Amino acid sequence: MQIPVYLLTGFLGSGKTTILKTLLQAVKAQGNKPAVLMNEFGKQSVDTLLLQGAAVPTVDLIEGCVCCTVKGSLTGAMMQLVEEHRPDLIFLEASGVALPLEIVDSLLDPPLKDEVRIAGVYSCVDATRFPLQLPPLFEQTPLQQTMVQQVMHADVLLVTKTDLIQPDRRFALEGALRQHNPVSPLLRVVNGQVDAEALLAVRAGVSGATAAARPKRIKMRQTVSKVKPEVRVAEKTSFGGLQTLHYEFAAGVDADRLYEFLYGLPESVARGKGFYRDAENGRMYLFHFTPYAPMTAPADGEVPAFAVLIGEGLDERELLRKLKACEVANTPR
Repeated sequence: MQIPVYLLTGFLGSGKTTILKTLLQAVKAQGNKPAVLMNEFGKQSVDTLLLQGAAVPTVDLIEGCVCCTVKGSLTGAMMQLVEEHRPDLIFLEASGVALPLEIVDSLLDPPLKDEVRIAGVYSCVDATRFPLQLPPLFEQTPLQQTMVQQVMHADVLLVTKTDLIQPDRRFALEGALRQHNPVSPLLRVVNGQVDAEALLAVRAGVSGATAAARPKRIKMRQTVSKVKPEVRVAEKTSFGGLQTLHYEFAAGVDADRLYEFLYGLPESVARGKGFYRDAENGRMYLFHFTPYAPMTAPADGEVPAFAVLIGEGLDERELLRKLKACEVANTPR
């Protein structure tokens, strides 16, 4: 019997992991045994560390996008979950720059097609960042095209951070989304929470009638590398010129300096996240950054202290210098 796979996509910082945690709780409450395949664009997976308390089998695919640079590793990772844990269902959280069709295409290839089936594609849309108007297709950047593809090929649209925008933008946004995907159910996510029961109920019927009503999907295939890519700190990947910068804190961090750093990040930085130890109180904290909206929260237990920045045209030397300046000498990391 094939194991259902639910693909969770969405642009960088759109709230995928928050929704995933809600879904995992709901699925476990129903008596089902879930598993997670987590794809992270950076060198270390912050999101996997956030799932530590969920007690769910998890496999990481890091340092690339599951639809391109680590596509060849997807089969092995998925088969590992299937063979070692035999879950009732699998959630695949893709990186923020993943193209849904490429992932679906991979899951339809042998040997995965005999073990798993695509049960639904969820797309998280950041209500504060999705553009209401886009240039013509030939003028769009690769990242803009990715955002549109994630909306077009979703079985369910999850509009996140709706509590942070005004009603007029919300209505305009929903109209813009309907231009790209006129038929899939649209659920608003308020304060980071989603009605899991409603979402899990939607998933059962969307893959058939909804997909049939949508414009025909065009499959895209590419040569798959079987070698794990060597994506290093601040090295450009093969997608859209995106870079990742990874920094491991060598000491405790001054929280005020870190906030100043985050608020001063250039527009070229699309996403930032990581963990740090507060030099003043010795506690571990999580931080997230999307443009103009940094936040921190206490971490669950002891985790590695590091920062990951994702963007285009990153000034590696300057960003590393400023991150190091956040450290407080002679304090534990």
